[in-house]
Amino acid sequence: MFSSKSYHLKPRSYQSGQAVITSVIFLVLLSVIIIAGFSTPLARQLKSVRAVTNSHQAYFAAEGGVEDAIYRLKNSLNYNNNYTLTIDSATAEVTIASSGNTRTVIASGNASGHYRTVSMEMDLSEVGAELAYGIQVGDGGLIIGNADVNGNVYSNGNIIGSNGATIIGDVIVAGGLNTDPSVEWTIQNADQAFANSSGNIDIGQSFTATAAGALNKVSVYLGKVGTPNNNLTLRIMSNLIPSSPPFYHRPSNTTLASEIILPTSVGLSPSWIDVSFTSAPTLVSGTKYWIVLDYNSNSAVNYWNWRKDAITDYSINANTGRYTGSCCGGSPTWTDITDDLAFKVWIGGTNNKIDNVTIGDASTGTAYANLFTSTTVHGSACPNAYCVVSNPAREELPISDGVIQDWRDTATLGGVNNGNLTINTTSSFGPKEVSGNLTVELGNSEVLTVVGTIYVTGDLTFNCGNGSQVVLDPAYEANSGVIVADGKITVSNHCAFSGSGDSDSYLMLLSAKNDSDSDNEAIEVDNNSTGVIYYAGHGWIDFNNNAAAREITAYGLDMANNSTVTYESGLGSLIFSSGPGGAFEITNWEEIE
Repeated sequence: MFSSKSYHLKPRSYQSGQAVITSVIFLVLLSVIIIAGFSTPLARQLKSVRAVTNSHQAYFAAEGGVEDAIYRLKNSLNYNNNYTLTIDSATAEVTIASSGNTRTVIASGNASGHYRTVSMEMDLSEVGAELAYGIQVGDGGLIIGNADVNGNVYSNGNIIGSNGATIIGDVIVAGGLNTDPSVEWTIQNADQAFANSSGNIDIGQSFTATAAGALNKVSVYLGKVGTPNNNLTLRIMSNLIPSSPPFYHRPSNTTLASEIILPTSVGLSPSWIDVSFTSAPTLVSGTKYWIVLDYNSNSAVNYWNWRKDAITDYSINANTGRYTGSCCGGSPTWTDITDDLAFKVWIGGTNNKIDNVTIGDASTGTAYANLFTSTTVHGSACPNAYCVVSNPAREELPISDGVIQDWRDTATLGGVNNGNLTINTTSSFGPKEVSGNLTVELGNSEVLTVVGTIYVTGDLTFNCGNGSQVVLDPAYEANSGVIVADGKITVSNHCAFSGSGDSDSYLMLLSAKNDSDSDNEAIEVDNNSTGVIYYAGHGWIDFNNNAAAREITAYGLDMANNSTVTYESGLGSLIFSSGPGGAFEITNWEEIE
């Protein structure tokens, strides 16, 4: 039989289930609280890390912006005064400001809204120009009538006076040159570096004299790389014909004449550098001589470049170029360049004169020239003890075409104004290239402030009202500034020019126009214009109608109608800001925000 049992189900306890749920919820909340306690600092830390990373990226972008600006400035690249540079996911807003000789770069880096700003300043190094005379003129000479010069005059050409021409100072007229070089090789299509290694410090080029007479002038096509600081010596040396090995012609150790070439007179852009000798050597026709450039050190970054012809061959009488580690003592080894270096030489010359001029007064004035006619010196008519009949050495004009090209390049870095431009109100301008003509028409008492080098590819015209001025920015301090024009410069109607306010600062107007015809003058100045330096190394200056200047240097000068030049002693060592490239020096670099 089966026994039967009764089974009773126990009722479920709802209270115990609620306890379990409560425990689970508690544990979940506790876990959330614990996880939140860990995750919040972690999030903060991650956010902080991202902020630091973005800050670093912003800083590196700012540094990159500054370095980009430096590259553009040092390599003569065009730039905008304000531009944006993108570096990965960051950007840099770059601003380049020019004031006198200083370039200030401010770059603000931005990475995801985080900003860092860096500032850098670069100064242009200096170019010296020895404007040591009230007037210095080249082979065109000086024509002076009814005009006065208060200062010394040095001329490589005749001085012809009329109608009360007066020079209060000493006058030197050098012996004249023949029109064309006696010997030359002017083809230059390649660089020839020297003073860039220990075995290549000094360099020479041989030539054979085609006439007998004094060697009055030598020109070499020379540039510099970086900033070589020591003087370069140009030597004329005799030729060594060896009687024992090595059997090749080379410079001897005998220097016939030498002169110094200042580094500041040579541009980064190569050009003809003219050298005349205090005591000119006498050459023998048919004899070989050497032009040697002698330097006293070497550098891989600051050296010299004598341009050469690497295609054709100047091989007359086996002439050639050679280099060595030390040119002028012992038994140096000279290495053949296999090419010829660009040069010109002038042998012999012509007589120059001073005619119909009053020089000095009863107690001052001395004059030196080949010839004197109808001239009064030191209070009495020539001949007298102060009319010195001699053959003075030439003195070449102090600013080379290479330096002028560097100034052009500096102006172009500040931007280009395409087409003709007129400035007709008080304003500041520069550094800037004007591709066309520039006309400055200032009304009464208006002022044009030159804040950097200005280069005009066409003509430059100043027409000024009473009390108007053209001045250098005060940031030039003791340095002087320049406006360069490739065409004619015309200055009229009460234009007054001045420097930065420092007694050593001046403004120079320079025409690079190349025309030796006195009827096609490079600069024309009249009508009470005052206070400026004028320079036209390859052309004539026409100076008249009460015009006044601090100093004039030109190929030739025509003065008349109560015009005056009053020399100031500070011009003897005038300092200009130089061109781009190695001439820039960083003076400050810091984070400013």
